[in-house]
Amino acid sequence: MHHPLPPEVRPIAGLNFPLYPCSNGSWSIKPTVGASSVRVMICSIPKAGTHLYARLLALLGLEKSDVFFNRDYLGDFRFVDVERARFTHSGNIIWIPIEISSLFVQPGQFGYGHLPCDIAIRRCLADFKIIFVAREMRAAIVSQMRYVGDSDWCPPGRTEIKWRNEPNGQDKMLRYFDEIAPFIFNNRCHPMAPWTDQVDVLGLTYEEIIGDQGREVQLATIRKVAEFCDTQISQPELILDQLIGKQTFTFSGCRTSWESCWNPEIEERFVKLGGSKLNERFGFGTR
Repeated sequence: MHHPLPPEVRPIAGLNFPLYPCSNGSWSIKPTVGASSVRVMICSIPKAGTHLYARLLALLGLEKSDVFFNRDYLGDFRFVDVERARFTHSGNIIWIPIEISSLFVQPGQFGYGHLPCDIAIRRCLADFKIIFVAREMRAAIVSQMRYVGDSDWCPPGRTEIKWRNEPNGQDKMLRYFDEIAPFIFNNRCHPMAPWTDQVDVLGLTYEEIIGDQGREVQLATIRKVAEFCDTQISQPELILDQLIGKQTFTFSGCRTSWESCWNPEIEERFVKLGGSKLNERFGFGTR
């Protein structure tokens, strides 16, 4: 059956980005949908449990897109093995803007990304249920440094990080602050902070779901997410048992201990880049 692309998405017809036709004439990022009537987008700061919450949504019955959404491009990991995903970033980038890519997420499916909270993005996600995820910023930034060392990730415009394979510690952290941290703070964290002010956004933290506040908070978080995403759940305990400690795209195998990578000079740079202000805005205090 002839299934033409609508005019607004014809510009991507020649790209290597497979889509699946829907009975209503639209196109889908996955051939199946989950048990929900809503479209969901996880908007998270880097290393705040993006893929952990994605796993939770999948366990709740939504269909994971396996696409990482950005404003001007996306990372298509639908056909990449999880173990290899962290080493194939550049090869999976496709230049499709969010105005187009968001159209392919159907009800019952979800995507994720470090999407800023501005008028253009909010317009693209107007009919999405948005989950915003934050983390204590020192832990998040050290975890991101560790991830740089364990992957092939580079910020835009960079093709090489010479210290990538050096041992984790304060020296490596200082080099990270010299070369990477300004991009993470200014392009991936501060622009996302306004999500905390949106009344229709579900705000969550890494600490809630990982268990820092106890098992009851974990279970309450699962129930909260299920209700927000219009899914049914009877035994959140079973969901929790399947959730924590599993391999995801960015799971490093253990919790980040930021203290061993920190010193007064790093703290000064952290404060200068607005880390304490972000912590306060995310509900972690100014320490």
